Formats: sequence, structure tokens, C-alpha cells
Amino acid sequence: MSRRLGQETPDDAPDDTKKRNLRWLPLGITLFLSTVIVGAAFNPAPHTGGDNAAYVSLAYSLVVDGSYTEAFDPAGLPHTKYPPVFPGLLAVLVLLGARTWVALKLVTAASTVACVGCTYLWAERRLGTLAAMGVGMALAVSSAVVYYSHWILSDPLFVALTVAALWLLEWSEEEGAPRAALVGGVVAVGLAYFTRSAGLPLLVALVAWLVLRKKWKALGASTIALGIPVLLWWLRGRGEGVGDYGAELWMVDPYQPALGNVDAAGLVGRVVANAWGYVSLHGPAGILGVRDGGAVLLFGVVLTTLALAGWVRQARKGIGVTELFVPLYGGLILLWPEVWSGDRFALPLYPVFFLYAASMLRFLGGHVGIWGVRGLAVVAMAVVVLPAGKSWLSSVDQASACALATRANGPWACYGPGQQDFAAAATWIGEAAPDGSVVLSRKPRMFFVLSGVPSRVFPFSEDPAVHLAEADALGAGLVLFDRWDGLAGRYLGSALSRYPEAFCSVRTFGDPQAPTYLFGVRPATQRGASGGGGEEVRIGKCPDRTVIGALANADYSSSTSMRIPLLDGLDP
Repeated sequence: MSRRLGQETPDDAPDDTKKRNLRWLPLGITLFLSTVIVGAAFNPAPHTGGDNAAYVSLAYSLVVDGSYTEAFDPAGLPHTKYPPVFPGLLAVLVLLGARTWVALKLVTAASTVACVGCTYLWAERRLGTLAAMGVGMALAVSSAVVYYSHWILSDPLFVALTVAALWLLEWSEEEGAPRAALVGGVVAVGLAYFTRSAGLPLLVALVAWLVLRKKWKALGASTIALGIPVLLWWLRGRGEGVGDYGAELWMVDPYQPALGNVDAAGLVGRVVANAWGYVSLHGPAGILGVRDGGAVLLFGVVLTTLALAGWVRQARKGIGVTELFVPLYGGLILLWPEVWSGDRFALPLYPVFFLYAASMLRFLGGHVGIWGVRGLAVVAMAVVVLPAGKSWLSSVDQASACALATRANGPWACYGPGQQDFAAAATWIGEAAPDGSVVLSRKPRMFFVLSGVPSRVFPFSEDPAVHLAEADALGAGLVLFDRWDGLAGRYLGSALSRYPEAFCSVRTFGDPQAPTYLFGVRPATQRGASGGGGEEVRIGKCPDRTVIGALANADYSSSTSMRIPLLDGLDP
């Protein structure tokens, strides 16, 4: 079987018959080792990030009424930010009976192993079996790959689909390749785009590659098959909905909208800062699991240099879809606001960089003979596997300790009192609050998943009038003052101290010395005049005769169940 023009011939390539007989054994070994790595470091606890809860909420919306809406929000607006493939997979699991955090995490764990497998198959076509196993294992043990394998996030699935697309499209260029390779590659591109919006560079790379190869029929079919759903998704985003990456991309800081949009000089500074951040910290730290020291910087510079040299060398031989994808995706993450930068967004480049770097090392080693090549390979693997393996062992210990803690004390036992009290308050409100309740909280998506009660984040303003206006507009009778981070103290604390007469106390959760408070919002006619602002703030108890005040007497019993309360409500 001949390979496409410009692609390397593996040094260890046997004849076709022997290759077919032996090919699946190293793949099986690679998949087995990846499964062990992922399984041993699997953490059963829920993630504290809002994205995890958002995906569960979207899956719930799909299951309950077949809509793709923000079920957690009182307005119930259409969701337009996260594409639907990953929530759709979660919805399938929910329909099949999944009700726990661990069950939903199986999608990401399986996606991680699949990504390693696709990386092996892709590298095997370029470099041969032994090099492919090295590339696959370097990816499998990378710290960020292991870390994201046990959270309810779309990233592992997105990376797996991206690598599958690059492998299949590259395979389709070989003489005698089945038509299914091209079709599968195009399908994988579409699924990747509808898994994460960051799949846009892959979509553009596909179109450009088809044009360069003059594959007009495939271009026409792909335009119809992918163009129509892409257009519909784009039009959905232009309507009334929640979330818009396009608008956030140009903000100075998406978490501080008041700072406005970045100007040309700021954009150049952002690109430079992001480039240095990914080369010196985010990229290498996500592989080695170490964030400090000159060794991390050195590794990042060397890996990036080798990968870019490998990309240039391959591009000179022939521009493939991978050679188009790398600068497009790299440019995208360099343009993103610096507050978003991190190893999470470098994940799709890890398989590509490992592949290019391995190709370049073999090229350089070719000048010193076969033993020189093998020596470089051993050194390269040791540089990656030793620190990454140490990080993995630490993850295994953490996962084991967390598994024991969650079995004894519930899913939030691995976190601090702020997260535990927030979960306790949300669960209690879900059991005690009457239908139609709305709560202002710090983490509205997580609050909804834990309570089933609609919620919206309290305004990031210190003006009590802003908070009261939001509560009145939503009909929110409750406000949760949590210790998750410092935002409630900064914004809610200031509003409460300036206008304590507008609120009343329902109950507290956790340590009496540093509790999480649940406050009621008094009706407009009972708020009195604003007279706060002193050092000591006194907020009276909500009257028992009111619905809100009666909540304080509702029973609550803690639970150690790992089931997700929102999904529990689906069972009769």
C-alpha cells in the first residue's frame, strides 16, 4: 500500500501481510495502558466548575422536553453557546438510566482512551508501530489529558474527534484507501465542530484542503452535509439566546464586561502574552504536571521548536489537512482572552505536537544511525514519562483518597466547607422550597443541578438597588450568600450592609463562625428606608407566617448518595 506524496515511510514497516497480522496487538496494548492510566486516576467527585453543571442541565432539558434550553435559568432561553453533541450523548445515558456523576463521566473517560487510540493509528501511518506507541503513551500519561478524563467536560470528546478526523482524512489520500475514510473524516469534522465551537479551525481546514486537492465532489457534498447544520446553528445564535463566544472573544476580560473591547494594540499584546504563556507554561505544564522551574520552560521551548520544525518539514513535502489545522487553531487560542488561556485549550495540539516532534527527532537521529534514533527516542520518552508519571501517581493517590471520602460523606467531601455548604443549601432548598421559587446564587447552574430550583447569578454590583431590581424582575424571593469564593462577600455583602432592611434571614448552613446564609428578599412594601452602611449589620429573621419564613422549619437530612438530585427527579 503506497502512502500519499510527502508522507514518511516507517523504518519498522514490515510487509503488508505481516503488518495486517501484527497491527492490532500494539494498538491493543496502547489502549489497555491508556485505560489503566485513566481508570486508576478516576476521581468520582463532581467538578466545581459551572461547565460541568451546564452540560448536565442541557442533557436534562433534552430528556425532559426535547428542547435545548437553559433549564436552570428562570427565563428558560434557548442555549446557543455550547454545541449539542456532548449534551446529546449525556442525554442518551440519562435515558438509559444514568443518574450519578460517575455514570456521566464515562463519556469523557471513554473519549480519552479513544483519543489515544486514534493518535496511535494516525502516528502508525506516518511513523510506524514503535514510534506510534511512544506518541500514544506520551499523550496518555500527559497530566492535562489524565486530569480532564474524569470530569463532565466536552474537551476529551472534542480532541478524540479532531484526531480521528485528521487521521481519516490523511488516510483517504493513500492509494487504494476506502471511500469510507474520507466520509468518516468529514463526519468527524462535523461532530467535532458541534462538540466545541473551537472546532471552527478544523472545519475551515477541511474546506481549504478539499479545494487544494481539487476534490470538488467531496467539497460539494461536505458543503451540503455540514453547511446546512452550521448555518442553522449560526442563525440560532443570532436570535434570542444565552451565550456568544464571538462577542466575548473581543472583550478585554469576559468576566469584567465593563472593561469593554480590546483595541488593536491590546490584541497584539494579547497574542504575544498568550504565545509565551502556552510555550513556557500552559503547554509544557499540561504534559509534565509541573508548573514551576526552568525545566518546564526548557521543555516547552524544545517541544515547540521540534513540533514547528516538523510542521515546516512536512508542509514542504505537501500541505495536508493537519498542516492547515495547526496554524488555524493555534491562531484562535492566541486571540482568546488571556483569562481563558490554559492547558484545557492546548489539548487538541498535544497529539499533533507529539507527532511532529517525533518525526523531527527521527529525522535528526537519522544522521547518527539506528542506535542514535533509538537513543533519542529513549531520552524523549524519559523526559515526558518520568515527570508526567510522577504527576499521574499523585493523581492516583488523590483519586483513591477522594473515593474513600465520597463513599463515606457524599460527593462533596473532597472539597472545602464553602463548596460543601453550598451543596447542602441547594439540596435543602430543592426539598423545602415551594414550586415556582427562584434563587439568586453564585453558581446558578450548579445550584439547579443540586436543587432543581431555577437560579440566576446575583449581579456583580455593590449597589443594593441593582440586586433588588434583579430579584423583583425574576420573582426571586431567596438569595444565597455562600463562601464558595469571595464574590458573594464583595457584591452581596456590600448590598446587604447598605440596605439590610430589604432582606431577612431564613437560615444558615455549616460552621456557625463562617456560615453560608440563606436570605429572603422582602416585598417592596416591607423594605423600609435604606439606612445601612455601618460596621455592624443586623438582618432580622423572616416572619414565620410568610412562605419564605416557614422554610426555616422545614426538615433536612444530609445524604451521602452520589446520585445527581436533578436527575433523581426523573424517576417515578
